[in-house]
Amino acid sequence: MSFLRIENLYKTFGGAPAVDRINLDIKEGEFFTLLGSSGCGKTTTLRMVGGLEKPDSGAIYLGDQCLVAPEKNLFIKPEKRNMGMVFQSYALWPHMTVYENVAYPLKLRGIKGGEAQKKVADVLGLVGLGGLEERQAPALSGGQQQRVALARALVFSPKVLLLDEPLSNLDAQLREEMRRELKALRQRVNVTVIFVTHDQIEALSLSDRIAIMKFGVLEQVGTPEQVYYQPATPFVRDFLGKTFLLSGKVVGGSDQQLRVQVHGVGAAALNIPRSNVIASANGVPAVGQAVMVAIRPEKMALSESAHDGQENVVEGTLQASQFLGDRYEYTVTLGADTRVIVSPEARQLKPGGKVFLALKPEGMTLWPAE
Repeated sequence: MSFLRIENLYKTFGGAPAVDRINLDIKEGEFFTLLGSSGCGKTTTLRMVGGLEKPDSGAIYLGDQCLVAPEKNLFIKPEKRNMGMVFQSYALWPHMTVYENVAYPLKLRGIKGGEAQKKVADVLGLVGLGGLEERQAPALSGGQQQRVALARALVFSPKVLLLDEPLSNLDAQLREEMRRELKALRQRVNVTVIFVTHDQIEALSLSDRIAIMKFGVLEQVGTPEQVYYQPATPFVRDFLGKTFLLSGKVVGGSDQQLRVQVHGVGAAALNIPRSNVIASANGVPAVGQAVMVAIRPEKMALSESAHDGQENVVEGTLQASQFLGDRYEYTVTLGADTRVIVSPEARQLKPGGKVFLALKPEGMTLWPAE
C-alpha cells in the first residue's frame, strides 16, 4: 500500500486544466520530485497535497486517511494534515527572531516551555544554525533563511515535507551547496519529501523518483536513471538533456538488440538494446521501418581516428572547441544535427577535421520516425 496516493486529481483555472487527472503513488520515506517547466501544474499539485488549493475532482490519501475528495464533500484543513512546507520565498516573519520563526508551528500546536526549546534547539542543530536563535530573520543570508524555513517545516516532525522551488532564489554556487545539504539532511531525517522544481540537475541529483509534467499531464514517472536514459516520450527525452537525433532504418536484430543503419554519418549499423527501444502504437519497429536514434552526448567517446572492429562508431565533423579549464567543450556535427559535447579529457582537438564517436549502448534510445 502506498504512503501518499493521488487519484485522478483534476484542477482548472478559468476553465483551463492546470492539473489534468493525474495519478501518483508515493512511498513512505521517498524523495519524490515533480519536475517541469513553469505552468506545467507541479506547484498546483503540491498545493493541493498541502491543502492550500482545492481540486475540482479526484482524491488524495495519506495512508488510510482521505485528505480531500470533492465528490464526497471531504476536505481536511492544511493544519490538520501533519505536513511541513517550505515556500520559494521562505515566508519568514521579518519581525521575529530565528527562534520565534522556528517555534511558531509548536506554538500553534500548544507545545511550549522546555519541550519547545528542546525541539527548536534540536532542529536548528540539524540544519547547522545552532547559536543563531536570537538573530533577526532579515539579518540572515539567503542560505541561512532557507535553513530557517526548513527547520520551521521540520520542527513538529511532519509525516510529509513539501518543498516548492526552495533553491530557486539562491545563486549558482549556493544552490549547489544547498543541494548537498538537502541530500545529507534527508538521510538524517525520516520524512517523506515531495519536491517541486524546474531544474533538471536538482531533480536528477536529489530524487528517488521523478514525475515529469507537461501542461498538467504526467509524461513519465521513474527513477532518475530511468527517465534520463529510457525516456518515455520525446518531451522527456529533450527536456532532460542534450540529445543527438540521427535518422535511419531497422536492418536486422536479435532477441537482445535491433540493428539500425543511420544516414549520413559513415557508420556501420548501430546495435540498440531492445530495452532502449521506444515502441509506437504499432509496436516495436520492424525491419525496413524508418526510425530515429537518440544519443546522449556524454555517452560518446570522442577520438580523431576509428578503431578497427569497434562497434557503434559514427563519423562527424568538429566545428569548434572551447577551453573550460579542466576540459574542452566541443561542437560536433553528425549528419544534419549539431550538438555540444563536453570532453572530460583536458586535450585540444583541431576544429574542421573529422572525428569519430564511439557510442555506448546505454546512451542510445530508438524512436519511431518523427
